[in-house]
Amino acid sequence: MTVKNAVINGRDIDHSALVGQEVRLKTEQFPGRVLNSRIVSVSGGNLVLDRSGSSGMINQLIGNQNVKVSLRYKGESIVFSSMLSKPNERRIQIPIAGTIIPEARRQFVRHPVELDVRLAFFDDSGISSARLSKLRWFKTRTKNVGGGGILVELPVNLTKEFFMILHLEMEEFEMPILLLGDVRHSGAKNNSYYSGVEFIIKENYRERLPKVLVRNLPPKVFDFGSNHRQNLAAFLTEKYGK
Repeated sequence: MTVKNAVINGRDIDHSALVGQEVRLKTEQFPGRVLNSRIVSVSGGNLVLDRSGSSGMINQLIGNQNVKVSLRYKGESIVFSSMLSKPNERRIQIPIAGTIIPEARRQFVRHPVELDVRLAFFDDSGISSARLSKLRWFKTRTKNVGGGGILVELPVNLTKEFFMILHLEMEEFEMPILLLGDVRHSGAKNNSYYSGVEFIIKENYRERLPKVLVRNLPPKVFDFGSNHRQNLAAFLTEKYGK
């Protein structure tokens, strides 16, 4: 079964394809943080998670709170919302939702366009101004571009939650000097690594980013807004077609 461009019924999920997968959680208990764990088993329609993830925060989760779950399923990124079951001493369990949406169903079309991009990537653990000033910047190429993000070639495989500061070189469209991106998925193909990056817009960055990260990032990375996103999408569609 392919998950591209189709809503998945949770009852049809192949449980064997879930075990061992990394999972990302957004919770009410830790707003602005993305928690990382791994699925150790599937039992009774519930994901059973490793309690040791995200520096002990997974182990601190309380039950009966809304969670947003993101993971890879048969090569595609999927997402669903659920209610965390009451944890016991051995298990953190999340019921698999009845409706699961592939993240491939993007709001903005991606176009197979190669553009030069300069970027630096980092995670949110122990981030500080001093550390940001020492980030390694390098130049690479996009594989596709859309109003909402890019697919970019990288020298490493980003397997956990990472962010990027980006400078996208576009001669015919005026962009802010710097953009901030959230790595949504990563993979390897033909001995190269690729990451799908979603642009973070100024209207909602405080909801999506840890406070310590917001404090230590340069203000210019928050210049990209919903109007830029819409205008970029329109420009790309006009220039490269649907």
